Amino acid sequence: MKDNLHKFFKGFRYAAQGIAYAVKTQINFRFHLTAAFWVLLLSQFYGFSKAEYGLLFLTIGSVLASELVNTAVEKAVDLSTDKEHPLAKAAKDTAAGAVLVSAAAAVCVGVKLFLNAAVFKEIAVFMAAQPVFIAIAAVLAAVSLIFVFKGI
Repeated sequence: MKDNLHKFFKGFRYAAQGIAYAVKTQINFRFHLTAAFWVLLLSQFYGFSKAEYGLLFLTIGSVLASELVNTAVEKAVDLSTDKEHPLAKAAKDTAAGAVLVSAAAAVCVGVKLFLNAAVFKEIAVFMAAQPVFIAIAAVLAAVSLIFVFKGI
């Protein structure tokens, strides 16, 4: 029992190492992680229901998970051959296609949930009344760009 429990928790450590690897090495993963941060930050201006937040979290999770699977496929293919091969290309392209499909679905969900002129106006009024938040948003935007393009 103790050995099984140890193996179980060891699996979480391996998973965390995989996520850390993606954060450190994959610009697209960092982009999607940053987009998720901004989506969740902006969601605070909306009166989303529990179901809408559930949809949002599932959507974010599917995009991040597909990026992780894409990275795994790419690395496994790279490990198996250093030569160009049509099947290696097909595996990599198909995995990248899965990310594109999940990201496109995420955009559709985002448009449906976030496209609301009244809330856009509310955000603008809030920002105008609180100039410090404009400065904070600018700093966060700069940090986001550095994180995406330079990494940790």
